[in-house]
Amino acid sequence: MDVKIYKFAEFELDLAESELRNGKSSVPLQEKQLQLLCALLDHPQRVVTREQLRDRMWDSRTVVNFEQGINVAIKKVRSALGDTAENPRFIETVAKKGYRFLAPVEVVSRAHAPSLNLPAQPIPEAGVRTDTGTLRARDGRTLRAAIVTGICCLAGAGIVTVLLGGRPKPSFHSLAVLPLQNLSPDAGQDYLADGITEELTTSLAETLPLRVISRTSVMPYKQTNKSIQQIARELGVDAIVEGSVARAGNQVSVTVQLIDPGVDRHLWAQRYERRPEDLLAMESEVAQAIALRVNSTLSPAQRPRVTAHSVDPGVYDLWLMGRYHWNRRTMADFTQAKSYFEQAAARDPGYAPAYAGLAEVLALSTQYGAVSFEDALPRASAAAKHAVELDDNLAEAHAILGFIELAGRRWRPSEAEFRRALAIDPSLAEAHHWIAYLLFFLDRRDEAVAEIAKARALDPLSAVTNADEGHFLYAMRDFDKAGVRLRRAIEIAPDLGQSHETLALVELETGHLADAQREARTGLAFDPNNPRTLGEAGYVLASTGAAKDAQGLLSTLLNMMQQGSSGTSFPALVEIALGQPDRALELLEQSPARRTYNIRALGQWHGFEKLIPYARYQKLLAEDP
Repeated sequence: MDVKIYKFAEFELDLAESELRNGKSSVPLQEKQLQLLCALLDHPQRVVTREQLRDRMWDSRTVVNFEQGINVAIKKVRSALGDTAENPRFIETVAKKGYRFLAPVEVVSRAHAPSLNLPAQPIPEAGVRTDTGTLRARDGRTLRAAIVTGICCLAGAGIVTVLLGGRPKPSFHSLAVLPLQNLSPDAGQDYLADGITEELTTSLAETLPLRVISRTSVMPYKQTNKSIQQIARELGVDAIVEGSVARAGNQVSVTVQLIDPGVDRHLWAQRYERRPEDLLAMESEVAQAIALRVNSTLSPAQRPRVTAHSVDPGVYDLWLMGRYHWNRRTMADFTQAKSYFEQAAARDPGYAPAYAGLAEVLALSTQYGAVSFEDALPRASAAAKHAVELDDNLAEAHAILGFIELAGRRWRPSEAEFRRALAIDPSLAEAHHWIAYLLFFLDRRDEAVAEIAKARALDPLSAVTNADEGHFLYAMRDFDKAGVRLRRAIEIAPDLGQSHETLALVELETGHLADAQREARTGLAFDPNNPRTLGEAGYVLASTGAAKDAQGLLSTLLNMMQQGSSGTSFPALVEIALGQPDRALELLEQSPARRTYNIRALGQWHGFEKLIPYARYQKLLAEDP
């Protein structure tokens, strides 16, 4: 059996010999100290809690003052490594949490551990290259013969192969950037860690010719005890980026590492320190470093562009706060996000992401029934177009502009904007998601299903994406596959009303009336103010004998329609189920601006097929743009 050997800096820990070596010298450590060091080396650049150390060092039946035992072991290990708590080179204390091993670590087996007499390499300072091809540290400390530093610092492909212990460089097809941990003393800096995570994800998605998982699907792993291998399996990726962010005073420190989860091997790690005004440049440097290690064949033109100018840190901070609240997807958070984006734009009128964020908030607020299309879309359109004018390479701005054009039923401009967004960022899940709706409305249903499947592959833990794919499959009468996707959506987010309502429609169509009514009522309980939920639940309840309840939902929808928070489509759907086709047609014959969907798009709900024999409905179809 192969035995692990850990290599870091000038040290080597051989588990077979229970020996820590510094060059040819042996550094004495006792059993508990070795166990503690191994626990930290198994998780470099990650926080290991004191509870995890306790479980690693003592049997559960052992009665011992483990707090004191850990303190003594940490002190002894630091002494053996020549390290200090005040100025840590290897072991950093994370207040009220545990400890973090700072240096990159290479883990090899005795069978793959050739003796390497490589020259010592300085600890790298991100992005500063010397004439000898190494990176110079800000404090002049050295990091010797570390495998990851070799990858970072040495340009020769042959040397990299040796440092990898003779193993070929892995070929990756998919990647996920896990939420960076906030190690700042202030827990309120979560928005900074989340923002840098999102920026790295976006930059890598725009650069690498592989699938990069959306932020939505990685955020559930923000507080998790799952192993890297399990996370990789659940996300369906073969490369993982993880790390941490710490902000103290006028300094931001970011540590990142690239991991091959298939063999649980750390391929590269780096620590960056910057002032807040240089965050954008640092994010570009980090993305470039990761991209080159994932795909070393990228040409200079394909690599992430390193930002040359500094952005006002106050503006960037406001934008990060806006994104933080935007991603929480509640109306209260939308209101806060809108305020932050407006402040960022007022402070720097040339900052395109602020206008793109404002457009997203205004446009998506209409989907929550709180703002009418007539009020929100003109302002959203103006903000999105201004963002594009300022930066034509901002994928999010093109995507939200495509959504706005879609809502306005301007099909060609909508498709052009979505295509432009995907040309910039092929891994932009929402662009794939929204263009799927456009294609569906245009009756290009096979293309629509292909696009929504791409969105799901990029955002596998998005309940909405799974639910929408289920809805498309329902509309195409592929009820078995629809049920699979809808049940997956419910598994991810049991309280998402949309999934239950579409599943109710599937159960209705397949003759399971009791199940249909149960799902309709469940969805209604979770989402009682959404016009779509009310309309679909009303249709199912009326179709399964609960006409009185359906009438109540119809009254609510008609009131919402009068207030401008619902279109005419969903009240019409309930009228059809109640056996009132003439009333349904009267609703649909009102101003097209009052419809939530164009007439052809109503075919996604099979209930509207009952209107096909009516000449009035055929006239509406003929007039549909």
